[in-house]
Amino acid sequence: MGTRRRAGRSTGTAVRRRPVGATAVQLLPHLLAAGELGRPRVGDRLEVIPAIYAGAVHHDATHHGVAAPGHWWVDEFGCVSAAGALTTVALDPGGECSCRIEVLDAGGWLAPVNWAATAPPEGDGPTRVEGSLYLDPVLDAGKEHGEAVALCRRPFRLAAVRRYRRTGSVPVRPVPLDRFPAASEVSDEAVYVADLVGERAELPRPEVQA
Repeated sequence: MGTRRRAGRSTGTAVRRRPVGATAVQLLPHLLAAGELGRPRVGDRLEVIPAIYAGAVHHDATHHGVAAPGHWWVDEFGCVSAAGALTTVALDPGGECSCRIEVLDAGGWLAPVNWAATAPPEGDGPTRVEGSLYLDPVLDAGKEHGEAVALCRRPFRLAAVRRYRRTGSVPVRPVPLDRFPAASEVSDEAVYVADLVGERAELPRPEVQA
């Protein structure tokens, strides 16, 4: 993906300027509709693992064939481009299950990668992944996958929640919400995004698109 913010007018309720250092993550409609993401309010403290839903892989770590903008960036819609080394984490070390999770280390920022939309690269070497950053309940604390990648979990403050109208390209008409929407409020025609601000100053920050 790698969509960046486009200038232009939008209608609807005014949205406050995003906090400095905020990381946008998508809240997938089917997870919201199932109540799997809970209903945290703006201002709440969350300990979560933002994961990458990979849509494209560049094996030489470039960004559309040109020098990439640092180790990673994320825009206001949760679209992400991240470069680094992949590490495989076994879910059942020494057991019969060969299940595994791959984690991308992008300049010290650790994110599990969901390969549902593409195939993981073969071999070693730097890799750039493009897609979207999202919250996945499978990675919650206490769950098998979540405990396997517990080092990726970080404390955040929920700084904002927005709903956009889904279009064929860039989502439009942002509307601020005071918390994650209830299941009855969720629409597949909308894009839901939350801004997370890390509570540890030492956490690596992305090149945020204002």
